[in-house]
Amino acid sequence: MRQRRRDGSGRGACLGPHAGTDITDSGTAAVIASAPVADTPANAPAVVCRARTVAVVAKPGACIACGTCVETCPRDAVTLDETAVIDPDACTGCGMCVDDCSYGALALAEI
Repeated sequence: MRQRRRDGSGRGACLGPHAGTDITDSGTAAVIASAPVADTPANAPAVVCRARTVAVVAKPGACIACGTCVETCPRDAVTLDETAVIDPDACTGCGMCVDDCSYGALALAEI
């Protein structure tokens, strides 16, 4: 069995039938080729995104626009209109607004 030297050259102590020879002296070497590349369809999206979790107003009729969710959100993703309005681009899906909503109007969902 070959043992590598500290410089990584592969030369050094060898235990076995090929003592004293270098790895490249054997005449056979494995060629490592790159993996085949699959054909990509022309209409394939450039970036494949996975679903992410965000807060949504699941029950708009239950929301009384009390503002608790606005105060709770660390990312300022929630604003108030007639009901809570959540910006999905700013929402990280932490769920703090969902936990603090006393009326059960908010929920987490994957988009």
